[in-house]
Formats: sequence, C-alpha cells, structure tokens
Amino acid sequence: MLGPQSMGYDRTSIMYSPEGRIIQTEYARESVRRGSIAIGIKSKNGVVLAGLLRVVDLNEPDKKIHKISENIHAIFAGVAADGRILISRSRLEAEIFRLTYGTQIDIVGLAIKTGDYVQLFTQQGGLRPFGVGMLFGGLDDTGPCLQFVDPGGSVASCKAKAMGEGDSEAIAFLKEKYKDELTVEEMVEIAKEAIKKAARDVEVNEENIAIEIIPSKG
Repeated sequence: MLGPQSMGYDRTSIMYSPEGRIIQTEYARESVRRGSIAIGIKSKNGVVLAGLLRVVDLNEPDKKIHKISENIHAIFAGVAADGRILISRSRLEAEIFRLTYGTQIDIVGLAIKTGDYVQLFTQQGGLRPFGVGMLFGGLDDTGPCLQFVDPGGSVASCKAKAMGEGDSEAIAFLKEKYKDELTVEEMVEIAKEAIKKAARDVEVNEENIAIEIIPSKG
C-alpha cells in the first residue's frame, strides 16, 4: 500500500510526509477499503442505501444502516467501533439542531458537522483518525441528498457512491448504470447488483443485504 517513504512519518497523525501526505489518514482509508461494502444511490426519485452484512461465526450480523433523525439515515464501512461512535455523534448533532431551531437538520449541514469532528482527529497529537467512511442519505428542503464523509474529514456530495471491500468493481458498475431519472425500484436493483459485483468470495442473498429506501415525497 505505502512504500518505504512512509517510514517514520506514520507515527502521528499530525506529521506530514515529504510528499505532503498524512500517512495515518491513508491507513484509515485502507481500513474503509477492508470493511464490508456499502452503497448509496440518489436520484430525483429518492435515495437508496444498501450494504452487505458480515456474519462472523454464530454472531448475529451487525446493523449496517442506522437512523440518524426523522429525515436522515447513514451507512458506514470500516472499523465497526469507530462507525458506532460517529453514528452516536451524528445523532447528537441532529438532536441539538432540532432542539435549537425546531426543525430537522439538513443533510449537508450534518455531514459538514461530522466531517469537522472527524478532521479534529487528524490534527491533534495522541489521537488517531477514524477508520471509517460514512454515507448520509435522506430528504430535506433541497430534495434527495447523499453525502460522503472521508476519514480525513472531507465531505462530498454524491450521485452514487461505493465504499468498502470490492468498491472499485461496485463503482465501475454504478458509473455504467447511473441515470438521474432512476426509479426507487431501479436503484434497489442496481445497489444489489453492485454489492454482488463487489462480493468476491461471499454468496449474496436477501438475508445478508441491508437496504433502506427513502422515496421522494409527492
């Protein structure tokens, strides 16, 4: 993944390498790539979040998609414990906004607040970056919205996004199939097929795929 040039520069998240990279953040992105695949697709007709449930031995699978507020759901890939912390943080930010302003937080605003929190862990000694990528999807006053938060704290608006193990295959499939006019049913089928493309050694069926559908109103 990273060559000899990373030697010594990966001991803290506040040190740049000679190439201007924060190596620990790149390690965190590698953790995302090793997580179970997560997909988000947005069109004018709504948002679909989908992910592959990873089952270990006789454990029940972890919950893949989480409700943040009345209008927002989130999915993550990467270190599960880190994802749980960011889910809790996002819920807190959404509730603070609701109690302060009497309305639901917009999705871009929540993604930016979460990204700001994540970024703090790349500029303070003694901390490590979160090894998780997050997708926030839902509806607000702007319509359907899909936002990605990177382990470095950057935030991006997306039409479709895949993260986790096999994401390159899933992204290639999403690029091939995406259209702005996709119906909710078409997005569900595309998400399922993208997960199957990404899952190299796992049999994908209805029991190990989590799906959340947020259709447009009206």
